[in-house]
Amino acid sequence: MKTYIIIGLSTFGRYLAQFLSEKSFHVIAIDSDENRVNQVKEFVSKGIVSDAKDIETLQKIGVDKADGVIVSLGDKVDDSMVLVYHLKKMGVKTLYVKVLNDVHAKIINMIGYAEIIFPEYDSAFKLAQRIDNPNILDFIPLSPGYSVMNWSPTRPFVGKSIGESDLKKKYNVMVISIEEMVPHRTNLIPDAGHVIKDSDVLVLIGKNEDLKRLIDEKKRPE
Repeated sequence: MKTYIIIGLSTFGRYLAQFLSEKSFHVIAIDSDENRVNQVKEFVSKGIVSDAKDIETLQKIGVDKADGVIVSLGDKVDDSMVLVYHLKKMGVKTLYVKVLNDVHAKIINMIGYAEIIFPEYDSAFKLAQRIDNPNILDFIPLSPGYSVMNWSPTRPFVGKSIGESDLKKKYNVMVISIEEMVPHRTNLIPDAGHVIKDSDVLVLIGKNEDLKRLIDEKKRPE
């Protein structure tokens, strides 16, 4: 069983502790506020009341042996930077840090590489995408220039097979999965003969400019 350590039980940290526990991960949650720790004790593997900047505490719980450490210290930017410095010196390789703004993110990565979590930015970006085009159900940036997109097919695609739709040839995007609603099932790496239904959700991967080209073209009047 993989072990994840969550440091800071603000709203984000508390929900993350709950969701990871529900996925059967071994979760250790740390916060200096006893009330916050008590709120998660019923579902995490261990809840610890402590100042996580204390090196001795970090060593005792074995942060360097964990599969991942998540730092979520709310608006305590200075504490976040000190903690990331300690964690990097202790050999933590997989580190996720919730940040408040771009400056915070840049400083964290100057200390040592971490995957940056910016919930407000990510939520706002995804909502703007959905408002701009209701057919986009989700949009996940990957490595620079590439993204995964959950897409509800527009009318020109419905009733066509994946091969006939020319998504790969015309738009240079690949269908990696289809969430079928009727009947409800996930079709991973669907074959070219799959006929697209209006209830399907297509999971596409491709360059951002190619995905945008597909979206923009299908927003034109049919």
